[in-house]
Amino acid sequence: MLRNENPKPSILVFVTRHLPIGGIESHIIGFCRNMARSGTAVDLIVLNSEMLPGTERLYRQTCRNVYLGRLKRSRLRLIWLFFICMRIRRVNYTALYTNGQGKSIWFIAHLLRAKLWVHHHHTSGDASDQATWDKLYKKALLKADKVISCSRTTAGNMRQSLKRDVDVMPPFSRKLAVFHHNYHATKSKLNFGYYGRLIPEKGIDLLCRLSEDCRSENIEFHIWGEGNRYPRSYFTRFSNLKYHGTFSGESEQSKAVGMLDAFLLLSTHPEGLPVSLLEAMSAGLPWLATDKGGVSDIAFDPVSTRILSSVSNYSEVLNAVVSFAKDIRAGIVSRESQISLYEKNFSPHVLLAQWERVLGIDSRE
Repeated sequence: MLRNENPKPSILVFVTRHLPIGGIESHIIGFCRNMARSGTAVDLIVLNSEMLPGTERLYRQTCRNVYLGRLKRSRLRLIWLFFICMRIRRVNYTALYTNGQGKSIWFIAHLLRAKLWVHHHHTSGDASDQATWDKLYKKALLKADKVISCSRTTAGNMRQSLKRDVDVMPPFSRKLAVFHHNYHATKSKLNFGYYGRLIPEKGIDLLCRLSEDCRSENIEFHIWGEGNRYPRSYFTRFSNLKYHGTFSGESEQSKAVGMLDAFLLLSTHPEGLPVSLLEAMSAGLPWLATDKGGVSDIAFDPVSTRILSSVSNYSEVLNAVVSFAKDIRAGIVSRESQISLYEKNFSPHVLLAQWERVLGIDSRE
């Protein structure tokens, strides 16, 4: 039965796909949890759900109603979505929040009633990203009441293409509380790591190559995550790289980040604003990342937040990583400035207030 005891204010969150792990997935969890904690009734629809059982339990504890699609064929998923929309069509939502890409964004916006339709775009918005937009998705971007980008760079790309206003709102991220160890010149090896989806576009093969290079022998590389292309057995051949599997919870994530001296995101993916970098910033962890999407927007400190123009030249990547390690070992890389900047610009309580204004639910009785 549809639970609808307190329909105002209420939002419907629609997500096209929910993977087991990922930046968008972390944002959606944070979005739902923070909106619900503030007193908003949250209903969630996921068109194509691959979420883990623990994640599903979290959503069911957080949201008023949860509908998870698990059908393999896209046509069957749309039929399923139509029946879910018919079931909840009488609910007049304060706002519809959509996240993802594809024709289903347009589809759901025209089946349900909401005072405001806000679409949140999470990838880079550049020419390569725009080439993946089908006609109905681009139509949705033109017709939504508000289009929100995750970074200033992405917003600029989208404004130029769509010829409409595109606002900026960073994704929710976990504020990690970790023990900050001190760097010592006598430490035998620094720990550099990555966590997230294990796909080639995230630079996994490049991390493995770096771990084998004698010029980075004073760095030990660490990876957390999962992906079909990279089973645990794949990493056994790399003696200077440790694969740790996935986090079982936020405490494990905090512990992992606490052991690292730097975070690496050597990506060719059309990043919007990587949540992993925001989480690293929340813990004061220095990072080195490729200049994709909105990465440059959060590189406030050129010493502790460093950007590579690309990862196409291996020698340049190696030199950047080795130079980063040298500066960390010398003690010239600061953690404190990042923590302060995160708290001011990206912490959950700051974003919640901004989202409530955007969605028209900041006024409560």
